[in-house]
Amino acid sequence: MRRLPVLLSTAVLLVTGAFVGAGGARAEAPAGAVPAAGRSREVVLVRDIEIPVPGQPAVRAWLVRPQGTAAGLAGVLDLHWFEPGRASQDRSEFLAEATALAGRGVVSVLPQLTFPWAGDPVGDARDRAAVTAQLDAVRHAYRRLLAEPGVDSARTAVVGHDYGAMYAADLTAAEPGLRTAVLLAPDATWANWFDQYWLQLPEGEQAAYRAVFAGLDPVDQVGRLGAGAYLQFAGADRFVGAETRAAFAAAAPQARVSLYPREEHDLGATGVRDDRIAWLADRLGLHG
Repeated sequence: MRRLPVLLSTAVLLVTGAFVGAGGARAEAPAGAVPAAGRSREVVLVRDIEIPVPGQPAVRAWLVRPQGTAAGLAGVLDLHWFEPGRASQDRSEFLAEATALAGRGVVSVLPQLTFPWAGDPVGDARDRAAVTAQLDAVRHAYRRLLAEPGVDSARTAVVGHDYGAMYAADLTAAEPGLRTAVLLAPDATWANWFDQYWLQLPEGEQAAYRAVFAGLDPVDQVGRLGAGAYLQFAGADRFVGAETRAAFAAAAPQARVSLYPREEHDLGATGVRDDRIAWLADRLGLHG
C-alpha cells in the first residue's frame, strides 16, 4: 500500500560529500558549507530555505549551489518521490546528487512536496485543485531557482521521480522555457494511482474521475519536450508497467528512454544515477 504518508528524517553523516543516514539511507542534511563529491573540491553551500507561494504555506526547500556568485551556472529543480516508510521520499532524495552537481557548476532547488504526501485524494474535483495547487508551489520553486545569482535561465532542467516526475512533466507545460526534464518512473495519469491506492472507485465512476484531470495528465505534456525528455523506467516496477511505458513512448517518440530490467520502482542503482547525470551534463553543458 502506498497511502498513509509518513515523512521521515534520520541522523545525518557526511561521507565524501554525500549525505547519508543511519543504515545507508539518504537523509535531511544540515545547512552549511561542504566539499563537493568527486574530483572537484569546490565548496558547496547547502541552505534550508522557505519559498513564498501566494495563498499557500511557504515551501521548505534545500538550496544547493557552488560557493560564490560566478555567472553561467546551470540550474536543476529536483522533485522527490512518494513511498511511505522510505526515508528518501522527501526533499532529501536528490540531495547527494545535487551536492555532487554543484561541484560541476549547478545550482539546485529541492522543494518538499505535500500532495499526496500530507493529504489523501478524495475522489472529485478537489483532487484536481490539490494537484494544481502543488503544481503552483513547484512553479514558484522553479522561479526561485531562476532568481538565484549566476543561474543561466537557458540552461535549466527538472528532475522528478514517481509523483515528482508527474509534477515535473506538468511544470514543463507551465514553463515553456524549461526544455529539459528527467522523469523517473512516472504514471501516465493522475487518476490511476489516486484510484488504485486510495479510492477504489466503482467501475462506473472511473471514467468520470479520469475526466477531472483533463489537460493535466503527465503523458499529455511530455511530447512538447521532444529530445529534451529523458525517461528512466524500472523493469521490476510493481507500480509502473509496460502499458504505462508504452503510453509515454507513443506520446514522446523523440524522448530518450532507459529501461533497467532488474530495478524496482526506487531506481536507486548507481548506474541509473550515472546515466541521468551524464545526460544532464550533455544537455546543460556541465564542466568536469
